[in-house]
Amino acid sequence: MKSGSKGLLLAAVAIGLILPARAFATNGMFLIGYGEKANGMGGVGVAFPQDGLAPAYNPAGMTQVGSRFDMGGELFRPVRCIYHNSATLPVDECSQGQIFLIPNMGGVYKASPRLAYGFAVVGAGLGTSYQQQQSNYFFNFQGRASNPAGVSLMQMQMLPSVAYKWNRHNSFGVSLALAAQVFRAFGLQAFGPAPAGLGFTANQNASNLTNKGPDWSYGAGIRLGWLGTYFHQRLNLGFDYNSRVYMTRFKRYSDLFAQNGSFDIPQNFAAGLAYKVTPKVDVAVDVERIFWHSIAAIGDQGPDAANPSDFWPSYCPSNQAQAQAVCGLGGPMGLGFGWNNQTVYKFGMDYKWDPRVTLRWGINYGKNPIPANQILFNMLAPGVTEYHLTFGFTRVTHDALTKYLGGKEGEVTVDYQHAFTYTLKGPTAFGPSGSVVNGTNASIAMKQDIVGVGYGIKF
Repeated sequence: MKSGSKGLLLAAVAIGLILPARAFATNGMFLIGYGEKANGMGGVGVAFPQDGLAPAYNPAGMTQVGSRFDMGGELFRPVRCIYHNSATLPVDECSQGQIFLIPNMGGVYKASPRLAYGFAVVGAGLGTSYQQQQSNYFFNFQGRASNPAGVSLMQMQMLPSVAYKWNRHNSFGVSLALAAQVFRAFGLQAFGPAPAGLGFTANQNASNLTNKGPDWSYGAGIRLGWLGTYFHQRLNLGFDYNSRVYMTRFKRYSDLFAQNGSFDIPQNFAAGLAYKVTPKVDVAVDVERIFWHSIAAIGDQGPDAANPSDFWPSYCPSNQAQAQAVCGLGGPMGLGFGWNNQTVYKFGMDYKWDPRVTLRWGINYGKNPIPANQILFNMLAPGVTEYHLTFGFTRVTHDALTKYLGGKEGEVTVDYQHAFTYTLKGPTAFGPSGSVVNGTNASIAMKQDIVGVGYGIKF
C-alpha cells in the first residue's frame, strides 16, 4: 500500500472513533447488515466477506478481502406509528422525524498472505418522538406529561480487528468492541411517582427519569470469528461470536432503566454458509441469535396489563411497596420492554453480470421480539418489523479519486431495503383519563425504506 492509502485508513479509524452512527430498529434494535454490498443480499456476511466491513460480520473474513477501504451512507425512513384509545377515536399518531442518515465505514490491510488487520464502525439504536396532547393520552394517562414524548438511543461500536490464516482451510479473527451510546428520554412524567403514592418508579423521589437531556455511556467487549474454506474455495463456512458489551450506566436515567440505569449491548452469535454455484453466481445464508432477554432494561417485563389493579410482573413480591422497590423503574428487577430473544434468518444471492457489474438480492426475517402483552412501554420502541426484501448492485470504476489515493480500482455500490409493515396489537390497561381498560386497546406498527450508496477502493 502507498503511504497515502495507509494514511486514509488511519484517518478513517480516527473519524470512526468520534462519529456517532445513527440507526433505528430493523432486526429488533440492530441493523440487518453493515455496508451496501451485504445489505443488498439480506444482510449476509458471516461466511461471505465482500468489503472493508468484513470485521463487522466475522473478523476472520478479513483474510479473503485483500487491502481495501469502504465507506457509505444510507437514507433510512422508518415509519413508526401507534394507536392508543382516546377521547376522539380513532387516533393514529406517527413519530416525528422520519428520515435519518446512517454512515458506515471499514478497512482491511493485508499485511502478508496470512495476516490481515482492519476495523469497522457499526451502529444500532431506536428512536421515537410523538406529539402528545390532552386529547390522546398516549403516555399521559395521569394528565401531567409534557409534549412531545419519546426516546432516542444511538449506539456505535468501533472494531479494531486482526485475522490470521492458520492453513489453507481455516482462518481465525478477533475484534475489540469499543462502544459508545447516547440516550435521551422526554415527556415520560406519567411513569414517575404517582401523586397518591405508588407509581412506576422504584425511587419515590425519582428525579432521573425523563427530560434530563442526552446522557453518554461507554464500554467494551470482544468478537471472535472463524472462517473455513473447502471444495476448491467454492464453499465457505463461518461462525462469529459477539460477547456482551459491558457499558457504564446512564446516570441521568438511573430511575428509568433497570439496575440503576444499566443498559449493556446484548451478546449474539451467528453462523453462515456461502457457496459458489457457478463462476458467476454465489448464494449465502446466515442465522443469527440475539439475546435481548439477557439485558434487564430490554428483557425484563413491563407492566402486567392483565392485572391493572396490581400491574407488577408475577415474579415481583406480592406486597405492593416491596414490589415497587424491587420491580419499579430503575430497581434491581426494574420494569423493562419485555423483549424475547430473537433468531434472524438471512439469505442472499449475487450474479456477476459482466466483469464490471454485480447484481444482488436478498431476504431477511426475524420474528418480532415484542410480546403482545408488552405493548405499553414498547410504544416508545416499536421494533416490530419482521420481513425485509433487498436489492443492490456494484459497478467497478477506474476514477480519478481511486488513482489519487493509490488504489488499483474503485467500486460504487447501491442498495435498497424494504421492511414490510407489521402491526402488533395488545392491551395497555390504561384508558384516556387513566381509567382501567380491559382487553386489546392499542397497537404499534412500523415499516421501513432504506436507500444506500457506498464507495470502495482496492489497494
